[in-house]
Amino acid sequence: MNTRNRLQFNTIVVATDFTDNASSALRYAKAVALRHKSVLVVVHVIDPVSYAFPEGIPEYAAADQAAREELLKIEEETRQHGIPIHSVVETGIVFERILQAVEDHDADLLVLGTRAKTGIGRAALGAVARRLLAKADCPVLTVPPDSEAHLPWAGHWSRVLVATDFSAASLSALGHAQRIAYEQLMVVHAADETSGNDCKRYIEQLRFLAPLNESHTLPVEHIVSAGEAGRVIVEHAKRFHADIVVLGSPGIELAEEDFHTSTVLQVVSQVDCPVLCVPCVPYPLTQEVVEEVALSC
Repeated sequence: MNTRNRLQFNTIVVATDFTDNASSALRYAKAVALRHKSVLVVVHVIDPVSYAFPEGIPEYAAADQAAREELLKIEEETRQHGIPIHSVVETGIVFERILQAVEDHDADLLVLGTRAKTGIGRAALGAVARRLLAKADCPVLTVPPDSEAHLPWAGHWSRVLVATDFSAASLSALGHAQRIAYEQLMVVHAADETSGNDCKRYIEQLRFLAPLNESHTLPVEHIVSAGEAGRVIVEHAKRFHADIVVLGSPGIELAEEDFHTSTVLQVVSQVDCPVLCVPCVPYPLTQEVVEEVALSC
C-alpha cells in the first residue's frame, strides 16, 4: 500500500492505574509509539471520592506524590528508547479526565488495558473503559494483559481482521483497517442466516468495500459466516492468527449485563490480541457508496 495512505498515530494517550493490566497496555503503547514516532502521554487520574474530607487529605496527598514518582520513572525509562513522553496526574471523575486529556493533547489514539479473562459471561472491560469506548472521539485500542506475544507487531500490524455489519461505524473501522494492514486483511461479516444467494450478495458487498489496494500488494480475504457475530469474529481471529481486530465503536455506553448482546464486549473479552475500536467518522468513499451499502450511525 502507498505509504502516504498509512494511518499515522502522532499522539497516543495511555491511561494507567499502575496495575499489571495497565502496565501491559503501557508496554504496547510504547511499541506503537516507537513505530509511529508518536508522542506518548501517560495519564493517571485520582478519584477524590476515594478520600473522605478532611480525614482523607493526607492519604490523597500521599497518593498524588506516589503517582508522580511512578510516572517520573516511566518517563525516564521511556525516553531511553527515544520516545517523546510526558505524563499528567489529574483529579476528578476518571473517564471524564481521560477524555479531557485526549482532547487537550489532540490525541489520535487512546490505549487502555483490559481485565484478565475471568470466565464466560463477564466482560473484560470495566465501567471506565466501557464509558470511554462510547464517548471517545478517537480510536480506542484495548490491550489484554497477556499481550506480550503481540508486541513485535505493535504499530506494524501484519495480519488485520476487521468486522463489518455494513453500519457506518463499521465502515469507519474498515477504512482504518485498510490503512494499518501490512501483509493481509481479513474482512468478516456475520449473518444470522446465509442462503447461497445471501452469501453471494454479502461477499459482493465486501469486495466492493474492500478490494485489493491500489498497488495490489495487500491480499484481502472476504468471509461471510452464519452465526452470532461475537463468536464468528473470535473464531476467525484465532484461525487467522490476527495481530489486531478492528471494530466499530459502540454508539451507546455499555453495561456489564450487555455482555451477551454486545459484539464489542464479547470480542474484547475473548480474543488474545488487541482490539481497535473506531468511532463513526466519515468514510473515505463517495457519499453514494455509503448510502448504497451502509446503514446510518
